[in-house]
Amino acid sequence: MRTQFSADLRLARRKAGYTQADVAALLCDHQSVVSELEAGTIRPNLTQIMTLSLLYGRSFEAFFAEVMNEGEAKVGD
Repeated sequence: MRTQFSADLRLARRKAGYTQADVAALLCDHQSVVSELEAGTIRPNLTQIMTLSLLYGRSFEAFFAEVMNEGEAKVGD
């Protein structure tokens, strides 16, 4: 399920000029993981969040606001 987060992630990668394989290598993971992140079928773990934030030169809070909001909603339940 594509979300705003996954669309932003894909756009940031394209703007940075990286392929999914490039990002996967920098994450020390498989290209399929990057594809799943961009498709919205999986959420990034903390290490991936920090690496992607640094890689794309965006603040953690701005780039991952949707993920953080979901976490806050779960904590509030």
